[in-house]
Amino acid sequence: MGADAVFRVDGLRKSFGQNEVLGGIALDLYAGEVTVLMGANGAGKSTLVKIVSGVCARGGGTMRLAGQAFDPGSPAEAIRAGVVTVHQNINDGVVADLDVATNLTLDRLSGKGASLLFKPANVRVEARAVADRMGLTLDLKARVADLSLADRQMVAIARAMAHQPKVLILDEPTSSLSSAEADRLFALIDRLRGQGVAILYISHRMSDIRRLADRIVSIRDGVVSGVFDRKPLDYEGAVNAMLGRKILLDRVIARSSARAVFTAQGLQLAP
Repeated sequence: MGADAVFRVDGLRKSFGQNEVLGGIALDLYAGEVTVLMGANGAGKSTLVKIVSGVCARGGGTMRLAGQAFDPGSPAEAIRAGVVTVHQNINDGVVADLDVATNLTLDRLSGKGASLLFKPANVRVEARAVADRMGLTLDLKARVADLSLADRQMVAIARAMAHQPKVLILDEPTSSLSSAEADRLFALIDRLRGQGVAILYISHRMSDIRRLADRIVSIRDGVVSGVFDRKPLDYEGAVNAMLGRKILLDRVIARSSARAVFTAQGLQLAP
């Protein structure tokens, strides 16, 4: 890449007992780009995210953010440094019983100047500023528990972006969304990309990857098995690198057997 990486991981290692989960991961993230991280279950994606977001300590290797050493001891430290993660479980990023405005400003309520902010009118003004930056038009007085899954996801991302981070990590964000809801999320990600945020998007959904990826990094068994950044992106190669075997994305093989295991005909929805 021509530009310097905003975030760089080099030789990252992590073991749990005798089990080496990460065996020397290298990863670069660039401003205004979506890097998709692909990996099958057990490849090491979750461990990588936990280390980067300050949930657990690295076993070896280095991390650098904007040219400076980065080694967070907690999620709060990672956020303060400029790396924010929205985890797969949406409820980890929102407080369902509070309204949208409070969720968007929640992290400010315990920081400097919190006594001034903690007034309903001030909370709404601050929340509206956050929502406007994200292009959100939600009712700030609505309780988050009453929102759709997609809207809760938007609130979680907007809350994360209230910190104005350099790096945003999205872990399987469309796993519970419909196609229409996913399109809304993609529009928000496009907006963040345009604002210069470096985004790490973790997914193996090809529809997501084709829509969003500027580059793809495949990992397998705790190491990088392929980096794909030449246009047009080699989606099939990325999947092959992830799985360690060759597959054809555009071919479906129909198999027939002598006896049907299950048959249904003339099904109707009861009134």
